[in-house]
Amino acid sequence: MSAFRDVFLAAAVLFFGALPAAAQDLTGAVWSVCGYDGAYTWHDTRLVFLDQSATETGMGLSGYFDWRSSGGHTGREWFHGTLDADGSLALQGVEISGGASIVTSRYLAQVNDEGTAIVDGVWLDGAPGIWAALRDGGQGTAERLCGTEAQVS
Repeated sequence: MSAFRDVFLAAAVLFFGALPAAAQDLTGAVWSVCGYDGAYTWHDTRLVFLDQSATETGMGLSGYFDWRSSGGHTGREWFHGTLDADGSLALQGVEISGGASIVTSRYLAQVNDEGTAIVDGVWLDGAPGIWAALRDGGQGTAERLCGTEAQVS
C-alpha cells in the first residue's frame, strides 16, 4: 500500500470515525454478482477488482466480470472505473474475452461503507439491467440482493 494511501486511510478514520466507501480496498477478493436484464438472470457471475489507486476524487479501479447468464451467455469483461468518496461506483467495460455472447457496458452502483456490498446497480448498454454484488469469495450468495421481479427499462 502506498504511503499516500496509508495517510489517507488514517486521516479518514480520525475524521469520520470509520472509513468512507472510497477508502475501502475492493481488491484481493472475489465478489459474487447477481443481475437481471429482463430476459436472463446473471446470478452465477463473479467480479474481481485487480487494481485500486488514489485519484483526486476517490479511487481509480480496474478488473473484470466473469459473466454467466441463465440463458448460457458467458464471457469475461475487462473494465476501468472510479469509486468516489461517497461510494458511487462507475465502471466502463473496455474488452470482452472468452466468449462472444456478451457486450461491454457501463455500470453504475453504490458501495456500502464497509466495502462488503455493491448495491443499487444498473448496466446501461446492450440489454439494460440491474445488478448487485457481495464480497464473499465467489460463493454465489449475492442473489438475495437482486429481486428478479424488478422492472428493467
